[in-house]
Amino acid sequence: MNRAQFLRLSALGTFGLATRGLAFPSGYTGIPSGIRPYLQTPRPDSMWVSWFSDNAPSGLIEWGSSPGALVNSVAADLDVLGSGYNYHAGRITGLSPNSYYYYRVSNGSTVSEVFRFRTPPPAGTKTGRMRVLVMGDNQIIAENRYEKLIACAKAKIESLYNKPIEEVIDFILMPGDQVDVGTLDHYRNLHFKQCGLISPNIPIMTTIGNHETYYDTGMNLYGRIFRYDDINYGGVTSPGGEKYYSYQLANIAFVHTSSEHTGAEQKGWVRSLVDVLKTDSTTDLCISVCHRPYQAEQYVGDISGWFRSDIMPIFAETEKHVMNIGAHHHLYARGQTREWPIYHIISGGTAWDQYWGQSTELDMDDVQKTIANWAWQLMDFDLAARRMDVTCYSEANVRLPAATRWNYDSRMVDSFHRQLGLALPSQPSLTNTFSAPVTLPLSLQCSAFATSTAETLNSTWFQVASDAAFTSLKVDKIRDFENLYGDTGAPLYEPVDINAGINLLQFPLAANSLPNGSYYTRVRHRDSNAAWSPWSASKTFEVTGSVVADPKITLAKKVYAYTENFSVVYENGPGNAKDWIGIYKKGQSPGPVASTSWQYVSGKSGTLNFTTDLAAGQEWFAAFFANDGYTEVAPRVPFYVGSTPTLTTDKTAYAEGETVNVTFANAPGSTKDWIGIYKVGQTPGVGGVTSTAYQYTPAASGTKSFANLPKGYYYAVYLVNDGYFEISQRVAFSVGSQISSVSMASNQVPSGQDFTVNFSNGPGIPKDYLGIFKQGETPGVDVLTAYLYFDGKTNGSATFHLPNLAPGNYFVAMYTNDSYTEVSNRYNFTVVAPTPLKLEQSSIEGNQMRLRFSAQPGKNYTVQRSVDLQTWQPVRTVVPSSSSHEELVDFDRSINERCFFRILLQE
Repeated sequence: MNRAQFLRLSALGTFGLATRGLAFPSGYTGIPSGIRPYLQTPRPDSMWVSWFSDNAPSGLIEWGSSPGALVNSVAADLDVLGSGYNYHAGRITGLSPNSYYYYRVSNGSTVSEVFRFRTPPPAGTKTGRMRVLVMGDNQIIAENRYEKLIACAKAKIESLYNKPIEEVIDFILMPGDQVDVGTLDHYRNLHFKQCGLISPNIPIMTTIGNHETYYDTGMNLYGRIFRYDDINYGGVTSPGGEKYYSYQLANIAFVHTSSEHTGAEQKGWVRSLVDVLKTDSTTDLCISVCHRPYQAEQYVGDISGWFRSDIMPIFAETEKHVMNIGAHHHLYARGQTREWPIYHIISGGTAWDQYWGQSTELDMDDVQKTIANWAWQLMDFDLAARRMDVTCYSEANVRLPAATRWNYDSRMVDSFHRQLGLALPSQPSLTNTFSAPVTLPLSLQCSAFATSTAETLNSTWFQVASDAAFTSLKVDKIRDFENLYGDTGAPLYEPVDINAGINLLQFPLAANSLPNGSYYTRVRHRDSNAAWSPWSASKTFEVTGSVVADPKITLAKKVYAYTENFSVVYENGPGNAKDWIGIYKKGQSPGPVASTSWQYVSGKSGTLNFTTDLAAGQEWFAAFFANDGYTEVAPRVPFYVGSTPTLTTDKTAYAEGETVNVTFANAPGSTKDWIGIYKVGQTPGVGGVTSTAYQYTPAASGTKSFANLPKGYYYAVYLVNDGYFEISQRVAFSVGSQISSVSMASNQVPSGQDFTVNFSNGPGIPKDYLGIFKQGETPGVDVLTAYLYFDGKTNGSATFHLPNLAPGNYFVAMYTNDSYTEVSNRYNFTVVAPTPLKLEQSSIEGNQMRLRFSAQPGKNYTVQRSVDLQTWQPVRTVVPSSSSHEELVDFDRSINERCFFRILLQE
């Protein structure tokens, strides 16, 4: 099936069959009955124990150093979260590090069995091992997928080490979406229940994902259930409480960020953590967690841009940060950041089905493998060696038939490591000799991989640029020795290595891939420890006999601060000795007006550095001129010199009729600078687009109020000098509810027939989707019947192919950002049962027979004729447009007094 055919939930029977066909590990008998406590927040001297009960008024925790001597007790606090949702939590204190303890919990006469856990070693411990089990999105409450994943992981780990799992695993790290919606039902009956096989023995540390925020926008339930607000790393207290937090176990710092609560406050907290981490002698390694991943090859763009651009560079300031763990996409993926020796993975658990061909997809060179399986990961730390080994085990593939889906038997699909203190790979060299201009195709070649360690070659990074500083890159490609992307399709859907057979030490430049001109090239090697070698010495070469490219110039940014130096990269120039680049104010005419600054170029391609101060609060442009004259040989490049304003709104969602307040700061303050309000999907000044509203901003800071905006999805942006040059980030907000709209051509859909849903005024987010529910059901409480993503378009249509959609009454609506937040009207429609094929009337009119029959509109029917009821001849194919169809067919009465007709539905 393609993504237009993907069914999300069980109303069509897909998951009902799957549940009956899924196989647990051999010998598994299910989660034992009775109270199943949930451990969290492990410390060398304490452990939190929590559980749910229906109506018990109080709880007790009894514990000790042996199962027969539970001589200590702790009264568990009672938090009545809701009717039938009594939450008990108590902290066992006074424990010794790296020790086993036994405990049981009780509510009155209801007593659990005795369980065992192990405390972690003291902070700063640099000997021994620590092992962490990583398992992503739980999310599905209607079946026990996650329970199966846990059972498979437990069986495999205990088989590998021949020990009970609590003797192997120190804690479980979950990177978000532990629930589908943040309701009591999902916390108790999804997360706590399906983790019940191991939660009494191994503590679990969770992360906020987008689904935790649905129905719990203030994170009230999350904060009451999980106890993270009194732990920290390095004495740096989190201003976000349980929303984002950190802790240290042994010599490893763990940092759980929130991709759902981004902003300056959390960024400042990370900044403080990393400052401590750099000099803290008690920590050697650091693991970060962010639910939305650093990079993804499916649903391209659905990542945490905030973590990628704002947070990862801070973590990268110290080599101690060795890996970032994400989730959100329901599969496994692993890559390395382009610049730094840092791994990033997606641990997507067993949530909603995700597979190849379902979304916008792109092979990313900072992702080494994407495997659309349900999987889990084991992190094994050698504390003395400052080494992390990670192994990924796959359990199931949603594309396989339900009866054989869970047949991977903990198949190892990935392993990698990071060890600090090892030498970098040796600097490679380019072995090409360029004594004369070259004609493409050409293969760039480098020396063999060399290192003083036992590491092997993982990646090469080839660059080709038009300038010696490598700022104007024409080739910028990292290739790994393996690159798992896509699958083989039916019947096995195995991963495909699209780099199989390539020579990493060569990089092919195809014919016409570079225009004629001069270029610079270099290469570096990355080893299996994720470490890069130094760049090779660069070499220059000239391409001839290729395509002729137009000259162009580029700047790195569009806004520069006053007195900030800037560079202009020029390419494919005429090559005259006195070609030059000039800097002018917007509106000036080169020639009659002298340039404010200028320089001659050197050769056809290169970089010029400008240090001349340019007046602030002005738009400028760079222009490329030929041969000491004023003939421009390339398009101008506009830029702005001045401060970069920040915009904020007091809300992200406004009621219709409510005033929108946009606050600006650090603005240039020119009289004709302005804030424009535009609909999402619009570009200021392009195609005659005008703002919905605007106001001038003749001050450095302030607030502008916009009243009576029609309902819609908008953004505010700062533009300068009465024009359309944007110098701020766009700030999104919405006005009104049910802004989007959905419709269908008909509210009657014949069973088995494709149907199209039109939509308009969408929020423009990659994982907006059209969801179908049965009429009377509640989104987020009742399960989806079917859904379709539509690539974040604001207007368009999507076609459902649901051949097994049962007759009945349904509604379709738009939901935003993979949530159950309903942003459109509901369009009610009915799936009608197939009209039985029935001959309603026939009559003879001369040499014609008039047939009227009940039919399914749009289906193909064949009318056949026979004179002996043995041999049938086709007369014609008809496609009825209504449920009652008439057809005139010819027959020759002189051949036989009898003539028979029949009508067949073509399936």
